[in-house]
Amino acid sequence: MTYRTLGLGPILALISGAAYAETVTFDPQPGAARTWRMEMSVRPGREGEPPDYSYATQRISSLTRMQVVDAQTLHILPLWFQTVVAGETYGTQGPLPDNMRQAMADGFDATLNAGIITEVTPHGTVDVPQEMLTGLSQQFGAVLPPARLEAREGWSTTIADFSGVPDVMVTVTHVTDDSLFLRYSGDDASFRLAGVAVLDRDEGWLRRIVMTTDQKADDGTTLRTTLAMAPQDYPFPLHADYTFETPDWQTMPDSFPATEPLPTEDDIFPHDRGRVRLENDLLSLDFTHLHEIMANTGRLVLSGPQVFRGDRPVDMPMLALPPITLPNYHEEDGDPSFTSTLLIPTEQKQILPDVLEATEIRAKVAWYPATPFTMTLTPDESGYAEVTKNGATATLSPTDEGFDLILSGREGDDFMWAVDAETDAGSMIYAADRGPGWLTPAESLARRIASPDYSGIRVAIQTDASAPTLSVRVNRHADTPAATREMTFQTDNGRRTDPDRAPDKVLLFKGDPPPRLEDVRPEGLDVAALHFRMGSLQAARCSAKFALPQTEAVFAEATPNTDGYGGTRLLQMQTPDGIRTHFYEHGTQDVTLSCDATVTWEDAEAQPDPDRPWRIDFEALDISPELTYAQLIDQIRFVDAHGDALALVTPNGRGLALSDKINWAIFPDGTLRVAGTPARILHAVSRPDPFTRSFTVTFPDLPVPEEAPQ
Repeated sequence: MTYRTLGLGPILALISGAAYAETVTFDPQPGAARTWRMEMSVRPGREGEPPDYSYATQRISSLTRMQVVDAQTLHILPLWFQTVVAGETYGTQGPLPDNMRQAMADGFDATLNAGIITEVTPHGTVDVPQEMLTGLSQQFGAVLPPARLEAREGWSTTIADFSGVPDVMVTVTHVTDDSLFLRYSGDDASFRLAGVAVLDRDEGWLRRIVMTTDQKADDGTTLRTTLAMAPQDYPFPLHADYTFETPDWQTMPDSFPATEPLPTEDDIFPHDRGRVRLENDLLSLDFTHLHEIMANTGRLVLSGPQVFRGDRPVDMPMLALPPITLPNYHEEDGDPSFTSTLLIPTEQKQILPDVLEATEIRAKVAWYPATPFTMTLTPDESGYAEVTKNGATATLSPTDEGFDLILSGREGDDFMWAVDAETDAGSMIYAADRGPGWLTPAESLARRIASPDYSGIRVAIQTDASAPTLSVRVNRHADTPAATREMTFQTDNGRRTDPDRAPDKVLLFKGDPPPRLEDVRPEGLDVAALHFRMGSLQAARCSAKFALPQTEAVFAEATPNTDGYGGTRLLQMQTPDGIRTHFYEHGTQDVTLSCDATVTWEDAEAQPDPDRPWRIDFEALDISPELTYAQLIDQIRFVDAHGDALALVTPNGRGLALSDKINWAIFPDGTLRVAGTPARILHAVSRPDPFTRSFTVTFPDLPVPEEAPQ
């Protein structure tokens, strides 16, 4: 069976509205245009089982501009899309076949007949497969009404074939001066559908829509799709089915974050700089906060992102999506929380090459302080309770499994809840207009964007308690910003080249650094591989030998098999040809380590600048730029206040190989940059102080293979 995910056209076309009792047609003026964001999830499964919550789920995001050419033609321009499936990301910001990229750049023309798309053709000369055009026809029909709808609450009509779903009923559930709110449902056993939508009554453009379909094949496999669309400037999060786990009851907490203390402006904006991160080919702008109670952050709105390369602006239009505040998992010892804002391109342009060369993104950030409050509900003998406070309402009513808690407030409100400590309860969260029972919580919550009350949610509570006490926290924010900051978000390139910023700490040694000579001990006997580990310069001045002459083994200098710079050499027991390095059944023997000089690390003449210690004047080190990285670090160490040796960073961000010449690490201002904050510069000093120490070592017995079970 070939699956058909429901096209946007038939979905959204039903949502055109009429003024008052009049019918509405799609009637915008030539030149009128709208841009929509779309989120879609496509999840496979099997009949009788939960949908497949695995990497098999495909998630699709897009930004599309639609413009009216005349009464018979629409021009469709895909601006950006991205799909993630099986852990891989594909889209306009990554590799695409040239013909597909060119077809998207040219756009598509949709031919209309009585307000219905009859044909979609490429606007350019690229040959596009008919199957793709058929799919695009369904999507691009999103702006068109295939039926006439009356602007009257309760009015309904049935569509015999709604993009493959039979007998779909569309009902006008709510009417305002400028919008129609619609509900549509299809209950066919093999292809069911549930959705909500809101339509602009004036011209018939789509405003917002959410639809979920569940299709069953003859072989028992299923395909479940959730689609959500909204204008590009919609201020609230847009999502489809975002979960990765099978829906289940979640244990209800017995408390929620305190409403005090509330953060100050300095807590929200402790720094004037943030960071640009790149993940899955998309940029995010992150900045940290000093407060720990994330629910008390309030609302943060980022606008006008502008990319810069140095002081020169770069033409790279991007849209800032609604931000999210999270615990600061990026920095173990950093500020407690951070806010992240995702950016998506708003033009058909691959931004990644320019982003890698950019140094910063500047943007305005407005802060609307939190004004939270709480409510408490105790059900009466019949299990009901209702509390209204500051324009928010919480209603509790009994169900077969426990209770339903319905919460509603102002448009931007969201909620937290808790049950008394004596009550065991689980919860699932749905939109207040939950939809049919076959919708999962995430599918239901997606419907909020097309509901008359965006804030409304329904908390299904599973409990045996007859009269639990519930507490509700209303997370509300001020209507006007208390502060607006011009912030700079540095890219990795900007952070590297910024002389006023300490680079992130990177240790020179991935493992333990080489020990001091007096701390050197025999190692490796647990695996019958005897060696002495020490610094490179020190190893060159040392030798080892057994008290009893050995004919089959010698000690030779070797490089340990480690990734990156170890700064270490081994005096390793091996056969004269170097092939064999493991020795068993040699009993207990005495071995002597002898060195004709002692290498110590002492303060160099050049020391870090107190103001910017990570910037090291290369000429002051009095070394040749032709030295390799390994030769430099054998001679010089940059050590922080904790005694940790630090690596170097490079102007291009590429790590230094041991064989790279050190001049590759010199920045345009003539400095080396240390990865961290060095407190001292040390240099290796070899003194003619002989060193001798003897050790008694015991070699292991040859392992006996375990007998196979009989």
